[in-house]
Amino acid sequence: MSHSPLSHPLAIKPVTDTACCKICQGRATLYGVTDFNTACYANNVNRYVYPLTGVAIYYHQCQQCGLIYTHALDDWRPADYQQHIYNEDYAQFDPNYEINRPLKNRDFILQLFKRYHGSKMLDYGGGSGTLAKLMREEGIDMIAWDPFIAGDYPETAAYDFITCFEVLEHTPDPHQTVAEITRFLKKGGVFYFSTGTHDSVSHQGMNNWYIAPRNGHITLYSEDSLNTLFTAHGYQITHLNEWYHVAMKMRD
Repeated sequence: MSHSPLSHPLAIKPVTDTACCKICQGRATLYGVTDFNTACYANNVNRYVYPLTGVAIYYHQCQQCGLIYTHALDDWRPADYQQHIYNEDYAQFDPNYEINRPLKNRDFILQLFKRYHGSKMLDYGGGSGTLAKLMREEGIDMIAWDPFIAGDYPETAAYDFITCFEVLEHTPDPHQTVAEITRFLKKGGVFYFSTGTHDSVSHQGMNNWYIAPRNGHITLYSEDSLNTLFTAHGYQITHLNEWYHVAMKMRD
């Protein structure tokens, strides 16, 4: 789906060379710019094959915690995301979303977190609920809830184990998202999530394939920024690798 620059909601978004970090409130400076239609494919393959929109998305980087993010979508409503990102074309930009990723994530949970298999689980940002369905087929009590999909709000402080796969890079407000997740998790509960950290690829700058606004990748984390974020919400966090992370809720 292409858009005329004059009709796109980001076309007249002002950009400043410095900003305030969304996590630590440190000084953030301009990091780079790319077209809105930049897609998320590994090894930079096919990132720019889609028609350019002429809409520039500027990213800032915090000079204190390393967070890379854009202010471009800060004022978007859920309907804007549905129209311009999570629309009928989204599968072209994230072909693993529907089944391949849920199958892989199911296997990770079954293998790594056996002690929680009898616990009440929530898949936050779970889209259409594929992972939760796969887990229930294994006899595990999991439901899915996604802020962009209509459905019953989960119970507060009801879940021992919450998953969140490839979601945090989509949020324009990391503190708000983690605060919402925290409301659902019991004290002592575990939050298992995936998002790519950029520490090992910082030399790539805007050539980092994970920087992809058309996929909704608008907030990219360093390990330091994740540590700062989760500590602020009462978690102890462990990084299993550059993609997978575990945070334990230490306080209410």
